[in-house]
Amino acid sequence: MPTAINQRFLEQHPGSANLSREALKLFPSGITHDIRAFKPFPIYIDHATGSRKWDVDGNEIIDYVMGHGALLFGHANPILVKAITKQISLGTHYGGSSDAEVISY
Repeated sequence: MPTAINQRFLEQHPGSANLSREALKLFPSGITHDIRAFKPFPIYIDHATGSRKWDVDGNEIIDYVMGHGALLFGHANPILVKAITKQISLGTHYGGSSDAEVISY
């Protein structure tokens, strides 16, 4: 029998519950990274901006993990989106040196 907390969690996150059931058919333990191992099931994210992310059920969540520090500037930072969009059209992994490594823009 679910606890009151688990029941409330399920009521707030039915989309994540459904995706979690599907993920159990695909991945060991239903997750692709150990940080996502939550009980009764992980939350599935739809999108993120800055320090906030929204799950598939529309719940807004503060992202305290922030990619373990890799997202120092937050999710979808406009300056980084612009720079990455420009660079991706030029190539993503040259396997060699480039002027972008040494020229300050």
